[in-house]
Amino acid sequence: MSKPLFEKFADDFASSRPGYPEEIKKFLFDLFPIKSESLIADVACGSGIFTQLLSCKGKNDRIIGIDHSLPLLRAGMRYYGKYCFEPLCGDGESLSFHSDCFDLVTVAQGFHWMHRQRSLAEISRILKPGGGIALIWYRRTTLTEPHQEFIEKLTHKYNPNYDPSFMDADYIGMLVQNGGYADIGQKRFYGSETYDLPTYIRWQRSKSFIGDAMDENILGEFLLKVERAMQQYFPNGIITEDFKYDLIYGRKK
Repeated sequence: MSKPLFEKFADDFASSRPGYPEEIKKFLFDLFPIKSESLIADVACGSGIFTQLLSCKGKNDRIIGIDHSLPLLRAGMRYYGKYCFEPLCGDGESLSFHSDCFDLVTVAQGFHWMHRQRSLAEISRILKPGGGIALIWYRRTTLTEPHQEFIEKLTHKYNPNYDPSFMDADYIGMLVQNGGYADIGQKRFYGSETYDLPTYIRWQRSKSFIGDAMDENILGEFLLKVERAMQQYFPNGIITEDFKYDLIYGRKK
C-alpha cells in the first residue's frame, strides 16, 4: 500500500463514500462474539467510515482504526468532528501490535490494495485464537440503469485501464490457502445511499480510477460531463444508488 492513493481528494473521500449497513456490525458482533472489553482493529480504515460504524452507538471503546495515510485519517477527523475510535497511522502488512491480542480484525474496501498473503499472515498473528477476520467490499447492485451505463462507458473512455474485477478475486480461497483460518464463510448485505449532485460528484472524484488516475484537465472534463448527464437523468438533483456488500469471514484456528 505504498502508493499514496486517495490523498489528493481526501476530504471528498471522507464526505462522500458510501457507508455500511448496521446489519454487518450486528452479524460480526454476534458471530465472534464481541463484548465491551473486546479489542477490534479496522485495517486500511481510510477516513474511518466503517470504523465509525463499529465504534459509535456502542459501549465498546477498544477499537483502533489503522491506515497508512495521515491525510485520510485527518480528513475523517475534519468530517466527523471527532472519532469514536483510536486512529493510528500504520501498515496492514506490518502491524505494530503484540501477537494474540485482538478479538476481531476487519478490512473494509481495502484488502485489494494490500499484499494478500502477508496481510493475512499478519492479521492472523495479532488475532487471538478464535478471533475473527472480516473482509468487506461493496459495489452497486446493478450497473444497468441509464446513468450507471453512461458513467461506466465514460470511465472506460477516460481511463482505459479501469478494471473493477478485483472484487471478483477468490478471497475465500486466499483464506483457505493461508491455512490459519477455520469456519470460513461469505454473506451478502444490501443498502442504499442518497446523494445530492455536489456530493455525487465528490464521490466520483474520490475514486482511485478517476481522481487519482486522470490528470487535472482530463478529470475536470470528465466530471463536467458526469454533472451535466446527472442533471438530465435526475432533474431534482437527488440520486439514489443501491449497493451490495460482500462479507468474507473466518476464525483464527
